[in-house]
Amino acid sequence: AKEQAHSSWHASERLKRESRHIYNRLHSISSDSDFVRRIASIFPNLLLTANLRCGAWYTPPDITSAVSYFKSTDGHTHQWGFSLKRSNLHVLPAILEAGGCIIVDSTTRGKSMPDALSKTIPIWCAVLNRASHRKYKTPSADQLDLITPTFMIPPTEHDQIDQRIEGFVNAFVASDLDVPRLDAPLKPFFVTPQTHIERAEDICQLDGRFVPVILLAASRFIAESTDLLPAILSSNKDCEDSIYVQGAGDDHENWARGLTPDMFWTHHTQLLKCSKVSIEGLVDQLVTRFQASTTVSQSHWFTPTGSLTQQLESLSVVRDVFTETAIGSTGLYVGRRAVEHVFSSDELKRFGLIIHMADGGAATNFGRSLSSGKGDAAAGEITSAEPTPQIVRVPLQSNKKGLSGMRIHFPVAIDAIRAALAKQQEPILICCPDGKDLSGSLAIAALASCFDENRSLIDDDATRAQHLLNLTKDDTKRRLQWLVSADPKCSPSRAFLLRVNEILLSAKYRQDR
Repeated sequence: AKEQAHSSWHASERLKRESRHIYNRLHSISSDSDFVRRIASIFPNLLLTANLRCGAWYTPPDITSAVSYFKSTDGHTHQWGFSLKRSNLHVLPAILEAGGCIIVDSTTRGKSMPDALSKTIPIWCAVLNRASHRKYKTPSADQLDLITPTFMIPPTEHDQIDQRIEGFVNAFVASDLDVPRLDAPLKPFFVTPQTHIERAEDICQLDGRFVPVILLAASRFIAESTDLLPAILSSNKDCEDSIYVQGAGDDHENWARGLTPDMFWTHHTQLLKCSKVSIEGLVDQLVTRFQASTTVSQSHWFTPTGSLTQQLESLSVVRDVFTETAIGSTGLYVGRRAVEHVFSSDELKRFGLIIHMADGGAATNFGRSLSSGKGDAAAGEITSAEPTPQIVRVPLQSNKKGLSGMRIHFPVAIDAIRAALAKQQEPILICCPDGKDLSGSLAIAALASCFDENRSLIDDDATRAQHLLNLTKDDTKRRLQWLVSADPKCSPSRAFLLRVNEILLSAKYRQDR
């Protein structure tokens, strides 16, 4: 009995070790992506959407047209929520334009669906339906029910979630996010590899009474480690046996060795043909080659290129494809630009002012540096042989040093933005290497200090002085909502948001301005 137990333990440990190997991960992903293609072929007109980040591994870029950012944490038991920070309203116009969508995600063994699909998105659908009904009287009152998968969510949990929906609607309507009008309700459908395909095809019977939101779990359900049996998963018959891994795309930091979905789909044929003993070396070569030939501003973790992508450019939903985002009609844009980025003549024509926050690297096309006016910028000052007055260089990094430097540079940057907005009609680009922490923070700070609650620029100095005195954390929170409704990827991390509040709400900033 001891020998049998010892043998079982060794077998279990081997399976766990094998499940972490990149060879098994990529072959499992490839197998699951065949199922995604099959479902997408049934609904060719619906918007195929990768729910980042796990979903991007399973959605071939050539059939994918958008990305979403629904988190499973918003669906965890007793932690259900409708995130105002991750509202995903950016993708809704595209869903309505296409008449529905397929949202792809996956999860590791133990569940047939991730909480993002089974609860977070159903909550999102119910909140948007009820908010639209409250504001526009459409959809009708009999179309507002919360829908969750009965094969996963017990009636007691469903009822507990349903009791919270009205509270989520109240918070959404009271926020600065725009409530979208829905002439037909968003209706979730739940599809897994265990779903009878005939049931999935029933969704095709569309008559405009609802907008289908097909929630597609890409991976086969594996209940126990003992179910991880060797199987030929690749279409390549010469391939070695591989272990199937449910949710293989999850936790990529622990297995991908720097490989991204974009790199995987670009080289998937080569990767799947590679032997198990050689694949780690091949991945390392591909990652090194990619990093050597690509700047930060040019690289993308996942880039949808599906047939709907070009149609959706004007709706600004394929955010990984583009490098800047307009924040409503404020005239402010947030974007990604590498440290060494050389601004093109087209960029100089499009933007009346460019604020580029990056530290280090070669100085090119930097016309001037920001300083506090008190000798603080000497260390960060960069000049150019060809001065370009409309480009302002801010020597900051997205780290602890950058957090400290925000106190010095942000007040001056905000003044530059306000002056440019008051003098000209050209848009303003705020950019940094990741288009997120520094750019998003400065955008929020400028929106909070220069615009009133109606999104109108405050021109009068006395009015602005009073506005600054009245600023609260709720105001910056609402400006964050303006930003994430344009592009959720621009949302800064918590530490940077706290620093924005510290700067704007400090007595020194209010007195100096």
